[in-house]
Formats: sequence, C-alpha cells, structure tokens
Amino acid sequence: EICIMTLICPDCNFRNSETIFGGAIKEKGEKITLTVHFPDDLNRQIVKSESAEIKIPYLDDFEISRRTQVGVFTLEGLLKNASINLESQQSERLLLGEVDNFHRCRLVIYKLRTLLGESEQSGEESSYDELANEQTKRIPPFTLILDDPAGNSFIEIPNAPLPDPNMTLEKYFRTPTQDMIVGLQPSRDATEAGTIDDSIPSHKNIVNVSRDSHSIEFDDRIIVNQTADEGEIGRDEVVTFSTSCPNCHQTTETNMCMIDIPHFKEVIIMSLDCDCGYKSKEIKGGGSIPAFGTKITLTVKDSRDLSREVLKSDTSGVSIPDLDLELDEGSLGGMYTTVEGLLLKIHDRLVVANPFRIGDSVIKNHTDNDGGSFSGPKDEHIKFNALLTKLKGMAAGGNFPF
Repeated sequence: EICIMTLICPDCNFRNSETIFGGAIKEKGEKITLTVHFPDDLNRQIVKSESAEIKIPYLDDFEISRRTQVGVFTLEGLLKNASINLESQQSERLLLGEVDNFHRCRLVIYKLRTLLGESEQSGEESSYDELANEQTKRIPPFTLILDDPAGNSFIEIPNAPLPDPNMTLEKYFRTPTQDMIVGLQPSRDATEAGTIDDSIPSHKNIVNVSRDSHSIEFDDRIIVNQTADEGEIGRDEVVTFSTSCPNCHQTTETNMCMIDIPHFKEVIIMSLDCDCGYKSKEIKGGGSIPAFGTKITLTVKDSRDLSREVLKSDTSGVSIPDLDLELDEGSLGGMYTTVEGLLLKIHDRLVVANPFRIGDSVIKNHTDNDGGSFSGPKDEHIKFNALLTKLKGMAAGGNFPF
C-alpha cells in the first residue's frame, strides 16, 4: 500500500513527487542483489522505500542512502537522478575549497554515466533523444544491492514467476538498530541505557521479534484450556496467548493446538482471528526433524484427485512440470488443504506477489532505449497470463492429467 503525492506550483513551475508507504512492516528485512548485464536491465522498475539503501560496489563507496529517491523508478532513472544530483553540487564544492571531494564526485559521475551507456560530456549536456536513439548501447556489468530492513522494496522480475538467474533475495532478522530505522520502539533496557547495542540481546524489544526466530515465552497471562488434574499441556488441547495483530496492531488472541496425525507425525496448528476482520492460519511440523527428506509425486487424473487432502509444511516446495512452474522451499508457508485449494493458493499468490503484472504498473510510463513508443504487451506478459489461465483451469478440473 503506497500513497502518491504530487506538487505542481503554477507560479514558479516547481514540481515534486513523493511516495509514502502505508503498508505494514514485514517480519524480516530483505536484501536484493541484482547483477546487470544488458541495457534492457536498465528498464527494470524499482520500488524503494524510505528505509532502503542502495549500494553499487562498482562505484566504490557510493550509495543511495535512506530517505532519498523514495518511490517507483526504473533502474536507468535511479542512476540518472543520482548523477544529476551529484553534478548540481559540484560548483559549490569548488567554492568551498573541497577539491579532493570535487574530484571524487567527478569520478563517480563519470562511472554513473558509463553504467548508463553514456560518454562523459564536456560543456553542455547531450540531449536525451540522442542517447535514447543509440542502437548499440553497451554497459559494463555491475551489481546493485538493495537493502531494506522493512522489507517493502522490490525489483521487477521480467520473466516472473520463473526465477531470475541474475537476482537473489536474502531475508534476515532485524537488529535492534534496524528496528529503530524502520520506526519500531526499542526495549526498556535500551531506553534506560540511552543507546542501542546490537550485541546485547535485551536491547531487542520482544514485540519486534519475528515468530520464526525465537520460541514463544509463556507467562502468567497465558490461558490454558486443560483439566485440573493435568499438570502439563497435552495433545488436542488448545493454548491461548496474546499477540499483536499484523493488520491493526492491536492485542488479540492466538489459539495453538498440537495434534498427532496417525501414521504421520505431530503437527502444530495456530489460528488468529482478530476483531478487525484479519484471519490467519498456519501449520507447523512438530517433533524432531526426520533423518531423510520426502518427495511425493502425484498424478492428477480426475476430479476425485483434486479432493485429496494435502498437508504442506513451511519448509516444502511445490513443482508442476506441466506448467514449468516451481515454488521454492518455504513458499506459501504451512497449510492443510486439498489439491484444488493448493492450486488456487498458488494462483492467488502469483497474482498478488507480482505487482508489475496487475493494475497501473502493467503500463510502462517511459520510452524504450530505442526511442520507440510506449511499451506494449510483451511476450513474457502473455506467457504469464496464459500460465495463470491454465493454472486456474487445473484447479477447476479442466486439464487432466497433470
């Protein structure tokens, strides 16, 4: 969820556009590493939140810091804005006598133009049309690192949902310092100390701890639904504890129950139902981790197979060879559903998780490097829509076998 603000002054012709993120902060931070090889990669759209920073090792110590260039850009526009901003302050650096800083910035500007396929200009700046009409633009390969502790930044994947070999995504648990960067409150110990030390565990506010990184600490406020003669929590008994709703951030209750499935193993079912309407259900495997992994192959021949029950753990992946579709381990989380429900979940996730394939983002609001008209539907867009149609048909029982 983003808020777009635009300011246009009719008196001085000043223009300004800003993007403010209104969605929730994710449980984990994200670090996206993109390797750029071809000029077409400069057309990738980038969503940069105010807590994200961008580093380009090719430019040595140069980085686009937090709270600068916040919004939706192309990679080309992001680098061009950085070059223009640096160059606009060059005259002031000379007036202040910062000669060394002037030459360092000049070198960075030259490298930025090299990454854009431009040549260093002496005197007046070359027109954009000449650069757009170059048919043989070449750029050196470079790496771009987008680090966002809030996890609200994104780089476009041209061939989604297929994996991008030139891009990697790393999710990590935030440190207390990174919690402060995204606006989360520190712990009481950190407030009393007047400083935040990432090496001290007590400086991490327990409210900001991801549920995947630490076990739940039970206290006297937990309500356990068990009989009086039982001294411990057993199977098929519901444990209720207070948690914060991810949607409205108000205190609500989460129910947890451990069930022993015959001929399988123990599983933990967690359910959250908040008064604001937000609902969440999750299934996790209990007990010890088996010595061997398991790979199950199912051939769906008729509608009866769509009704088969499926228990998917939060560490398993799903592959559909007929669609050349593969979801990495951990995708969709843990769930207990049917084959039909699993296919519909995959369909919905592909639509929601690819924001540049729906809504206004489908339309490219910039010209191609060859100076052509606005971008139209590309082959990868058509293939993606065809994949969604076929996946929906499988869930409806229209494509057997698979």
